Amino acid sequence: MTPHPPRSAPPAPVRLRLYAWAVGLFLGALEGALAIGVAGARGGALPLVGVVGAAMVLGTVAGRPLSRHLGRRRTGLVMAVLAAAGAGLAAGLEGIPVLIGAGLAGLASGGMLVVAPLVCHELSLRGHKRLMPQVMALGPAGAGVVALAAWWSPARVPAAWGVFGGAALIYLVCVLRLPESPVWLVGQCRDVEAFEALRRLHGTLEASVAIDWTRLDAEMLAEQQALTPADLRVPQVRSAVLTGAVLILAQEAPLGAAALVLAPLVVADLGLGSGAIAVSATTWVGWTLLALALVTRVERLRFLRVVLGAVVAVLGATFLVVGMSLGGAAGAWMIVISLTILVASQSVLVLPACQGAIDPRIPPWLVEAQRRASATGGALARAGVLIAALLVVVHLGMPVLYWAAFALSLVSAVVVLLRLPRELKV
Repeated sequence: MTPHPPRSAPPAPVRLRLYAWAVGLFLGALEGALAIGVAGARGGALPLVGVVGAAMVLGTVAGRPLSRHLGRRRTGLVMAVLAAAGAGLAAGLEGIPVLIGAGLAGLASGGMLVVAPLVCHELSLRGHKRLMPQVMALGPAGAGVVALAAWWSPARVPAAWGVFGGAALIYLVCVLRLPESPVWLVGQCRDVEAFEALRRLHGTLEASVAIDWTRLDAEMLAEQQALTPADLRVPQVRSAVLTGAVLILAQEAPLGAAALVLAPLVVADLGLGSGAIAVSATTWVGWTLLALALVTRVERLRFLRVVLGAVVAVLGATFLVVGMSLGGAAGAWMIVISLTILVASQSVLVLPACQGAIDPRIPPWLVEAQRRASATGGALARAGVLIAALLVVVHLGMPVLYWAAFALSLVSAVVVLLRLPRELKV
């Protein structure tokens, strides 16, 4: 398998693409629901954000053993049911049940971050266009739909969680339409069922060839080992792990998801009307369309896109500071625009490019350990940045957040520029 399929690579089957898009919209819808909750509660939203962040980290830890024992499909069904139940609790009740519901939603989202890459990889054929970049590209669209649907509702927070519940049900339908992972079936000594799953999805001829690759993947999966300190003494492994840490920094340091989640709160703090929310949410959807067009046509130059995204994030953070200095309506709108630029730097450039970027640099028997560490580390970094950003807003004010975003984006860009140019040739 080549690390970068050619530009003429065929697309995955429609059912599999719909699954990937449903995952992206689901993950984005959770961010949108958080954004509405934060805008309504401000400092009171800290428990909500903390619970969701912690649950997502826990979900990434629990997702791997669940998918190994239950299978990818049944694990996906469990995550969908958890998310739908959590959305129902958060939308229909108040107080502690809201936190429980949000925790269930976060747990499902964390598990999905682990299960979705397995499903997309194990149900695709060699040479198909990669689906996880499309998953990450669709996040802002899910958040935008939630914001547009909930902001003008008389009960914003319940409406936001209701839309998130709808996204969970869409994901549930997409999971039901897919077969079980043939790689998992082969690992359970159910080769005939694995071939039938491939045949249902790709046809008899393609399945006849793919079953051999599936057996190879299952054998490699059985040989996976944990990443140990001894492995880090190997220069290749140490270099790949360091690059992975830099990629997480590039994703989360320039506010990351916080630029989207805090956007409605920033708009309310600036005194702008609902028109600013509509502009922001519509722009998020537009960024998704641009990101999809990019990731479905260009799969090479991943590290170059990360570098470009880091530079664009610095530009957006600079506009934040300039808008704060200007003041007035012009400054307020510049701040709103700068937040959309920060969202674009992540959703269009950085997040899609980071998916699987260092897999070819990891020894085959450590790939699963690396993916698990990346998922957990990314969720932990995202939760930390979001909680820290909200704490800064509550206790120090918006101007301090703008300066912090500028400093973090600058540090991120410097680290990326120091580390990744040596990778651009790959």
